[in-house]
Amino acid sequence: MSKGLTKKNLLIFRDFIQIRTGLFFPESRFDAFENVLEAHFKNAAHENFATYISFLESEAGEGNFKKLISCLTTNETYFFRGKTHFDLLEKKILPKIIGREACARKCISIWSAGCSTGEEPYSIAILLKQLIPQIETWQIEIVATDIDEAALNQAKLGAYSEWSFRGVDSDMVMTAFRKKDDLYHINPAYKSLVRFQRNNLISDVPPAVTFGGGPFDIIFCRNVMIYFDQETIKALASKFHDALKEGGYLIVGDAEHSAQNYVLFKSRTFPAAVIYQKKCINGSGFDVDMPLYPSTSFLKKTQGEAHSLKIKNVVHKTTAQEHERLFQFIHNNKKKKKLRVSEKNIPIRQIKKDTVSLEETRLFNEAMHYYFEKRYEMAIDWFLRIVHMNQDHSCAAWMLSHIASNRGDFEEAIAWSERCIKIDALFKEPYYTLATIYMAKGMLDVAMFQIKKAIYIDPRFILGHFVMGSLYRSMNVSSEAEKCFKRMEGFISKKASDEVIFETEFLALGILQKWIQDKAEGV
Repeated sequence: MSKGLTKKNLLIFRDFIQIRTGLFFPESRFDAFENVLEAHFKNAAHENFATYISFLESEAGEGNFKKLISCLTTNETYFFRGKTHFDLLEKKILPKIIGREACARKCISIWSAGCSTGEEPYSIAILLKQLIPQIETWQIEIVATDIDEAALNQAKLGAYSEWSFRGVDSDMVMTAFRKKDDLYHINPAYKSLVRFQRNNLISDVPPAVTFGGGPFDIIFCRNVMIYFDQETIKALASKFHDALKEGGYLIVGDAEHSAQNYVLFKSRTFPAAVIYQKKCINGSGFDVDMPLYPSTSFLKKTQGEAHSLKIKNVVHKTTAQEHERLFQFIHNNKKKKKLRVSEKNIPIRQIKKDTVSLEETRLFNEAMHYYFEKRYEMAIDWFLRIVHMNQDHSCAAWMLSHIASNRGDFEEAIAWSERCIKIDALFKEPYYTLATIYMAKGMLDVAMFQIKKAIYIDPRFILGHFVMGSLYRSMNVSSEAEKCFKRMEGFISKKASDEVIFETEFLALGILQKWIQDKAEGV
């Protein structure tokens, strides 16, 4: 510790920085913090620390304060950094927004918050130009903000060294940039899509969109909130929520995920990344009761998609009614008792002790507690923690698939189920999930293909025979349906009627037995 800076001074200055910018430096980072502060303190040539603070607070010291902040933050970035986010943007998010806007106002607005030297917003501009034909007929605005004016000035120049393109396709570089001396200058067609401005995320209001004033379709804020404490992150998440359109997306850094910090959003979980989506006012709430079987409300989401050849590309009304009756029956009759999760009673299947650490088991138990309490966003958060610890944890991956499927987020559910199968091809549950998804879509032949795999793995899979029988009934192949239900009855007769066979929904054997009896009696 230098003579001029005591620990008390560092704490005072840490609090001053946090109030002004939201940046928080824990004591574990005080060594680097002190070095930067001491150098600026000496250059400012103030007699003592108190006068230095007063100077930084004054209008005259504003320039020095900005230089200091620039030295305290990391501007390490490059084009298309975080490939998984840009893959989701290219394949999932932007096509949906572009499809919606193509028939409407043709307007897209994106906020790159904490844009540093500009690689992120320019990457977004390049992607938009690739995806939108005749983009000049659209109103596109990417608002890029940062607290660091030096970084913003560099971003406005749009000139970069080869180091900013590591891992980037050379054809893209040649298309979007022109080389002059040792620097690559972004072409005007891309540069015109981005507007830079200084913005303090904590103290300033969100930037406005020039065509209509906002709100935004997408907000990027990656690797910025690592500098903030939890209270500041929650406040900033609320500000982002207000700045987004209904259904808009918030994309944060891989190390910044937390259900507790983004409670206003719905987590969208893909195997490669997690994003957050603002709830639509006319949409269903997040904490919906989790159906075992997709209901007709989920069928509406997929009416425009390709359907099974065996039912001549039509989802029959009777098929939808069958799904709805089945869902309502199970929902009304499943066991209400909340089983306590323990290491001896982990749902789905026993986790092998020799392949999973005690910490993973503890986290899995905790995640299941949140799930049973219907705190699904928290459950997702904890299952993701497990997957990050162990990429081959098939049970956690399947629970993410199961939750996504039951919420109607079929693309996510399919992606997680396919990941499960890659991890363990003999895990029957993901095949079951895929079968129910394709059944909800009306793709009955594909659903049958998946459920047959599950039954091949476990010929005594009672729920699998139940789904297969329901599929045959929907296909009007009653003789095969009855065979499935008779096999089920044979398995059920050897077990207690209150035995739970699908722990995540507390589905007991007696419920399926009653369903079969009611169907046989024409109820």
